[in-house]
Amino acid sequence: MTLSAALDAFFGGLAGRLRQAAPADARSAAALADFAERVAALPGSAAAALEPQAPLPVCRHWPAALAGLDAGWARPLASLAPALRWTRNPNYRRAPPDPDFLANYGYAVIAGPADGPAAPIRCETLALGILLLGPGTHYPLHSHPAVELYVTLSGDGDWWRDDGPWQAVPPDRVIHHESLAPHATRAGASPLLAAYVWQGDLGRHARLVEGN
Repeated sequence: MTLSAALDAFFGGLAGRLRQAAPADARSAAALADFAERVAALPGSAAAALEPQAPLPVCRHWPAALAGLDAGWARPLASLAPALRWTRNPNYRRAPPDPDFLANYGYAVIAGPADGPAAPIRCETLALGILLLGPGTHYPLHSHPAVELYVTLSGDGDWWRDDGPWQAVPPDRVIHHESLAPHATRAGASPLLAAYVWQGDLGRHARLVEGN
C-alpha cells in the first residue's frame, strides 16, 4: 500500500468511525460529525516525505500494538509506519510525571500545522495522530485548550474524564474531551494505541494537573 493510499484508508476509517458514533452520543454528536467531515477532507495525496528519525524508546511496543489491531486499521498503519515521526510533549520532557514515563509514552502526528511536530500532511485547522503507551503506563491527569477526540485502536485501557471515575474502554470506542477538561489514561497488560484528533487551539501542549 502506498503512503497516499494508506493515509486515505486511515482518514476514511477514522471519519467513518466518528460518523458511526455520532447518533449514539447526544452529548457529543455535533462535535463528532464536525470532526468526521474535517478528517474525511484530509488529502492523502498531499503527503510529504520527512527526514529519517531515530525511534523513541516507546517504539519497541509498536509491533505488539500493531498485532492487536483490527485488520481494518492494521494494514494502513503498518504501511504508514515508515512515515511516522514519534515525539513527546515538551512539558513532559522537562518534568516527567514518573521516572519510567518517557520510555513508555510517545505520539506521532499524521496531520498538523506547520509550526508543530513533523507530519506527512500539513493542516492548519486540525491535528491528528496516534498515541502509544507501553503496558501498565499511567498517563496522569492533564488538560489542554484544544477539543479532542480519541478512537481507541488496540490494547485494554482505563480512561478518566472530568471528575471520573476510571472506566474500562475497549478498542473501537470514541472518547470526547471538551476544551480544558481534565482526563487521564492508563494502559493495561498490553500496549495501548489510540488515534487522536484536535481542533481549536493547536499551539498549546497539554499540561499535567493535580489529581489521580
